Formats: sequence, C-alpha cells, structure tokens
Amino acid sequence: LFNDKETKNIIIIGHVDSGKSTICGNMLVRSGKVDEDELRKYEQEAEEKGRQSWIWAYVMDINGEERDKGKTVEVGKAIFDLPNTRYTILDCPGHKNYVPNMINGVAQADVAALVVSAKSGEFEAGFERAGQT
Repeated sequence: LFNDKETKNIIIIGHVDSGKSTICGNMLVRSGKVDEDELRKYEQEAEEKGRQSWIWAYVMDINGEERDKGKTVEVGKAIFDLPNTRYTILDCPGHKNYVPNMINGVAQADVAALVVSAKSGEFEAGFERAGQT
C-alpha cells in the first residue's frame, strides 16, 4: 500500500486567519498533488466569490461553510508523497470556537508547524490576552 515509505502526519496550527490553509494548499500544489486543471477550478471559484487571495485555501477548505466564511471548521486532510515519505497534512482550525476539532488533529500528529502571521495587527492580536496563538 505505502511501498515501504515512512509515513508522517504534519499538523498545521495557529491563530485564525494566519494562513494555515493557504500554506497547506500551496504544499499540495508544489508537491504535484493538485494539477493545473484543478487549480484553475479553485481559481475560478475564488474569483467568482471575490476572494482571489483564497485560491490556495480552497485546495484544503472543501466544504461550503468554510469557503463562505473563510474559516477552517473541520480538520482538513490531504496526502502527498515524496520519494521516501508519505505525508498527511492535517489543516487544523484556528478559531477558538473550533478548538475541540483542532485537538482531534493534534492527537494524530508526528510533526507540528505553528503558523504566526507577521502582518501588523494580526501578530499582536494572536498574543493579546484574548488571543489564540
């Protein structure tokens, strides 16, 4: 099944709107998991909704609620292979209302990546008293 490849589960966590789904989508495109036709479909949908900057997130956020709100609700899952390793990306929600869903993703992790926005205002919001980073 896995051709004797090592398997790794990578979770992507961080503050809401920090770009987690965008990073995951970009990884899938760069690894060849998403072809040009599929990417064009996401690009067209994002343009129709006036959300051109969300094209990469659309690769991971597959349900309508997530795409309409621009917020990951469920843990997104995608698999891609490199020569020696099969990776499963787990795109975890960052909004505080969905922390239980994020915990489900964390429980499956071999490796975690914490995404922190460097945009002025967003970075600070993540670390304020009510912040979620």
